[in-house]
Amino acid sequence: MKKIYDVIISGAGPSGSLLGYFLSKKNINTLILEKEKFPRYKVCAGGIQWKALQLLPFDITEVIEKEIYGIYFSRKLKDIFYKKYPEPLIYTLDRIKLDDFMSKKALSSGCSINFNEKVRDFEINNDEVKVHTEKNVYFSKILVGADGAGSIIYKKLNKDKKIHKIIGYETEISLNDLSSYPSAGDSIVLDFGGIKKGYLWIFPKNDHLSIGDGGPVKDALNIKKYLLWFLQNYPDVLGKQNFFQNKLINKKIKENVHFLSMAQVNGVGKSKIKSKINAHFINVRSDKTFLCDHRVLSVGDAAGFGDGFTGEGLYNALLSSHIAFESIVHAFSDSIFNFSDYYERTNNEIYKNIKYSLLISKIFFSAPFFYYKMIKNNDNLFNSCAKILRGEKIYSDVVNKLKLIKI
Repeated sequence: MKKIYDVIISGAGPSGSLLGYFLSKKNINTLILEKEKFPRYKVCAGGIQWKALQLLPFDITEVIEKEIYGIYFSRKLKDIFYKKYPEPLIYTLDRIKLDDFMSKKALSSGCSINFNEKVRDFEINNDEVKVHTEKNVYFSKILVGADGAGSIIYKKLNKDKKIHKIIGYETEISLNDLSSYPSAGDSIVLDFGGIKKGYLWIFPKNDHLSIGDGGPVKDALNIKKYLLWFLQNYPDVLGKQNFFQNKLINKKIKENVHFLSMAQVNGVGKSKIKSKINAHFINVRSDKTFLCDHRVLSVGDAAGFGDGFTGEGLYNALLSSHIAFESIVHAFSDSIFNFSDYYERTNNEIYKNIKYSLLISKIFFSAPFFYYKMIKNNDNLFNSCAKILRGEKIYSDVVNKLKLIKI
């Protein structure tokens, strides 16, 4: 029997679930096809901006773990300083919980979700889209790619096009009790200088730390090596800064790092290394990156909406779902399915700022020591950076204020 839907969404992450929620609330018959079974692990630092929370039509307080007010800055674990802001810079959360929470919100709105069913291929015709999974064949009026950096839609429709990517590595260190670390409860660590055109982070959660780093794909090996070096050395250094003082965490970290470093040195246990340190990619779009076409469009990471400087993607993912929802409603109203309004709005409201993020990245990493010192010694500059982290300002505000080249 032919299964027909108004919209099929590939992927039940935040962008896919939010879009499914909006469409179903509008009585648009929507199916989400998700390759995993939820709840599932998701490689992510787990930070969400204040401005991203404003895009959610429901309260996610129950999945927020920490409010972050302060940042410990370091340069290869030296020249450490601390800055604090009166409002939360970001909120940390566990993506396992967030994604599961949002998929349940989509289900409660009337959206259908088939877990453990991955989109394998699709065919775009004049009147419909034929979607193939390993289990079934579905038909819909519209297909939306919300399946992250590895999106089948992104790959198929960006064939032979250069895709700009950032690579990140991350590990999680479980803790028995974070209440023993008052500084860790509301502060993150950002470490620069160990990675070309990238940085390392520590994000505290309720029962673990997310520790990772990221930068250009071409430097993947060095990025992973630096993470291993950092894991071996940071407890003692940051302990002196009153960051982590409990001996239990030092013991846990050192045991974990010993296993990782020995496995790498001996060249064995590669699968075990992956279970401890996970890699992920962030797509950053260019002018030639696929975004939408007849009866098909992409949102979130599947559209390359990652930030070119920080690698953050949740805000752009949620915003793209808002814009996609309005575009899809218009498409059904006008029976025109080219999504030209989606293309124009995302270019103006998302992609323009991504281009500014790449410009800021180029400027910062051209003289990282200089800008590091500026942030250290200039509270006004730090406050401007804090406003960008929160989402009160965007990169273009900084570019225009500094009278840099406009895009």
